[in-house]
Amino acid sequence: MIARAPTLSAPAALVRRYDPDRFRFALFAPARHREAVFTLFAFNHEVAKTRDSVSETMIGAIRLQWWRDSIDGIYAGTPRQHEVIGPLAACIAAYDLPRAPFDDLINARERDLEDRPMEDLAETERYLRATTAPLVTLLSAIVDPDGRTDRAALADIAAGHALIGRLRAAAFDESVRRPFLPRSVLTEHGAETRSFAELKADAGARKAIKALAEHAQILVRQGLHIPKRAGLAPLLLPARQARARIRQLAALDHDPFSPEFAAHDPLDVWRFWLARLTRRY
Repeated sequence: MIARAPTLSAPAALVRRYDPDRFRFALFAPARHREAVFTLFAFNHEVAKTRDSVSETMIGAIRLQWWRDSIDGIYAGTPRQHEVIGPLAACIAAYDLPRAPFDDLINARERDLEDRPMEDLAETERYLRATTAPLVTLLSAIVDPDGRTDRAALADIAAGHALIGRLRAAAFDESVRRPFLPRSVLTEHGAETRSFAELKADAGARKAIKALAEHAQILVRQGLHIPKRAGLAPLLLPARQARARIRQLAALDHDPFSPEFAAHDPLDVWRFWLARLTRRY
């Protein structure tokens, strides 16, 4: 008899389809916590996709409010019928997760509705932390319930990884006229912002991208001083991936519009296994 592959839950299937990097991170979570990790990643995706799912900012605001009301319902004991909300309610109950990080994640996504680039590197980092640190808090409550790990360090890793993610998304963001990267950083390094908007990275733009990548590297390194316990793999693997992508970007002469930079790297899974086995992230 041929064994059938196990059927994925709705949250896991959603993450595998739309957020493959986090799907792979979740695979390295302890088996007893894996479904909870998938569920949190699915919730994060549902909220993060808001701007890309709507044609008008007002509709986006309504969608975010729908998620606030949904979290209200979960904590009131009356969860809505939804493929993510049901499992999320069960996850919150099983791990006694606090409410505040869910609200913080939703509120942070209001910035996406403004459709303007970040003012400077400081605002960029604040945004990246606002959209990742609450998720780190929730994940830590699951895989590190005793709080033995420095969560600020894990938040540094998440912010650095998110910055590299935004560099990889630069071509898409610019093409849909929703620029993210701070124009002040481009100008500081002598980039022609109009050319950048046309997906052309001149020498100044490459210097600016290099500076942003170096900042991401600093954030990731700040977070790697903690003990590399096996159960923390979903929170540590982003460091391994970010560092690989920083090297790739350097090999591409810091051109964020190179198709190779945005493409999936088939070696990621092997890097993750090696990092997990050696605990070198």
